[in-house]
Amino acid sequence: MSQELKITLLDKTLSVACPEGQAGALLESADMLNKQMLKVQKGKPTSSLLNVALISALNISYELLDSKTKQHSDNEKLVELSQRIDKSLSQQS
Repeated sequence: MSQELKITLLDKTLSVACPEGQAGALLESADMLNKQMLKVQKGKPTSSLLNVALISALNISYELLDSKTKQHSDNEKLVELSQRIDKSLSQQS
């Protein structure tokens, strides 16, 4: 089942369907998008609403991809470090 939530983006209120138990995450996501849209609109006040939305979506997507890339790199470093520790411990035995 889903519930209806009202979110506000650039002073426009929208009704959206939300899965049960996900209201907090959706509201937090909407707030993040709204802040990004306000930032883009402030930097380019003459941009259309569609351009503001698209640039905001692109910025958020880039941040997500960058975060995933960094996390993958960190995971690889942790695996390598774990292997080095295991090797060192096995040499001491």
